[in-house]
Amino acid sequence: MSSPGRVVVPKQEAGAYRVPSLGYRILVAALRLIPSFFLLVALPVAVLAFVNSQGVAIPISTNAVIVWGFLLLGLGTARSILKPTRAYGPLSVATSLVSILYLLYLIALSPYRLVVPGGSASIAAGYSMFLELAMIVPAIGLVAGLLITIEDARAPTERLPFDYPA
Repeated sequence: MSSPGRVVVPKQEAGAYRVPSLGYRILVAALRLIPSFFLLVALPVAVLAFVNSQGVAIPISTNAVIVWGFLLLGLGTARSILKPTRAYGPLSVATSLVSILYLLYLIALSPYRLVVPGGSASIAAGYSMFLELAMIVPAIGLVAGLLITIEDARAPTERLPFDYPA
């Protein structure tokens, strides 16, 4: 029995969850897409174009940066939108694999040799160890995506109360 002015909150069931609407998930993914676009595509392409305009040979083509960036953006956006579905695990695996392949592609370009224009001097910069260390993050994401895929196949809605608590 409740008295006037007292609010009674119904008790939530254990394991209850509330998945946001598709429109809301698309909005959030689009908002995440904007800064990701600047970090993965716009800024690297602008820096590479500037360096190239100064007469310095660049180690990677801007087209490669654009293609890899848009692949990562598309997979990341789809992964964010489809998080409450069974496609989340396989999309996580695909996103991590593309990230690993991109880093391997960049490792193949190391070391970078900068030849001073008009001279015979050159500077070599090796960055492969840094990229190998950076590869730890998508490797962990790959394992997590595989585990999520297995878990979703076994119990499709088991992770939803943790991802979207009511």
